[in-house]
Amino acid sequence: MTIIKNKLFDEHQLLQIKKGQKHGLSKKEILLYASPDFDHFQMKLLRKALENGLSYKKMKEVALPSLDFYQMSEIIRALFAGVKLKNIQKYNNGDFDFSQLREIFLGYEHGLSEEDIDKYAKTEFYNFEMRLMRLGYEKKFDEEKIALYNNRIFSQDQMYQIYKGVKHGLDLNQLKVYAKVKYNSNQMRVIRWCLEDGYQSKEIDFSEIEKMGQFEEVNQNVLKVNILKK
Repeated sequence: MTIIKNKLFDEHQLLQIKKGQKHGLSKKEILLYASPDFDHFQMKLLRKALENGLSYKKMKEVALPSLDFYQMSEIIRALFAGVKLKNIQKYNNGDFDFSQLREIFLGYEHGLSEEDIDKYAKTEFYNFEMRLMRLGYEKKFDEEKIALYNNRIFSQDQMYQIYKGVKHGLDLNQLKVYAKVKYNSNQMRVIRWCLEDGYQSKEIDFSEIEKMGQFEEVNQNVLKVNILKK
């Protein structure tokens, strides 16, 4: 094949081209990944996806110079998981990193509506934010509760504690008891535990809560006893 003699390829790239020939790929399929735009890691990834049965049509949406190795890997994973090509095409422009793509495609895999996916499939959201939004939509959380924990006034650890409260059935008023920037995630956790166990906010000694440090070791049962009003 003429392409093997192309001086634009190094020995590692040429090896991937030769392996494609050896494993029975057609010239058209090999030309899909045999590009100086791809390093040999990308070439290997694309070659193996073709060898494992992804169609030429689908692979054309992966073999793009705008995508790095990790983005390609995530798109290939999604295609094998059954995400439709039209949905892949919405997000294969290189704007989303691989961890963001994972959250978007998991939404499709788990049956979310296009409307719900569109709410979190935005480049301005970090993958952690996307994940908590996706999980919220999958669990049918109220939009108001999702908006409460998906707020960048909170750290990721704080967001997670609010999300856990929603997941465990706390209502909006209960969530607002501890969904406050002044409480670190450790303090939020202890307040959440008390609320989940049925205690009212008036029964919690918040002056004791405020003495807790971010990284203080927490024993759930002992600590709750200490911060409940006598």
